[in-house]
Amino acid sequence: GRLLSLPPDPPTSLKGKLGPDKHAAWSEPIPLEDVKTIGRAMGGTVNDVLLTAVTGALRRYLISQGEDIEDKTIRAVVPVNLRSPDAPLTLGNRFGLVFLDLPIGTDKPLERLYRIKARMDEIKSSPEAVVVFGILNAVGMTSQDVQSMVIEMFGAKGTGVMTNVPGPRQTIYLAGRPVRNIMFWVPQSGRLGLGVSILSYAGDVVVGVATDAGLVPHPEAIVSDFQVELRFLLDMASTFSARAAESQRESVEAQESH
Repeated sequence: GRLLSLPPDPPTSLKGKLGPDKHAAWSEPIPLEDVKTIGRAMGGTVNDVLLTAVTGALRRYLISQGEDIEDKTIRAVVPVNLRSPDAPLTLGNRFGLVFLDLPIGTDKPLERLYRIKARMDEIKSSPEAVVVFGILNAVGMTSQDVQSMVIEMFGAKGTGVMTNVPGPRQTIYLAGRPVRNIMFWVPQSGRLGLGVSILSYAGDVVVGVATDAGLVPHPEAIVSDFQVELRFLLDMASTFSARAAESQRESVEAQESH
């Protein structure tokens, strides 16, 4: 019921009619330890920190396009793995979807971090991903017309697909040569013209942005803004005390509960 009652995401230049051409850009490898440093100082997970930097990058991009984003929130559709770590390897997908609010209208990075953390913590303890998995399975047995209608409905409730995948922790080799970098791209269904892929590999993190060329012709601008946001968070972390972080987090959680 909650999923069905979610209103469509607000219109921005990130949403619109899709065309056949796609563009993609990705960041230079970012030390994973820098991301962990931010998380330790501010009380968030690696995923919380990365999603906060992505939100800040989208905020910067939309402002550069002259858009009014004050108090605005957009949603990311986030795939959630439902296969247990000890499950045998089998073919086929087993993932649900959750809708994550991205507070692009908030100009305070810490407030963005704690709002995202609060929502992610709520998602982890909710059946939302399992429910969506069940819905998708049921829809898969219906006619093509019904499938298209459901995909469009879900797509209208979000602006992009975002996922964070932990890759190999150690360098892997192919034919005796080290693999220097890895990247992947998330599938984008319905009206979703934005895909953000985050992959950790061998102590580094790489962020990729794939876009519909007609909506966002230069995804490298979002990648650049992401790196700016992450450096800003790292600078904050170096001067931020744990006590101040806890106080700020409690304040944001109190606002969310109301």
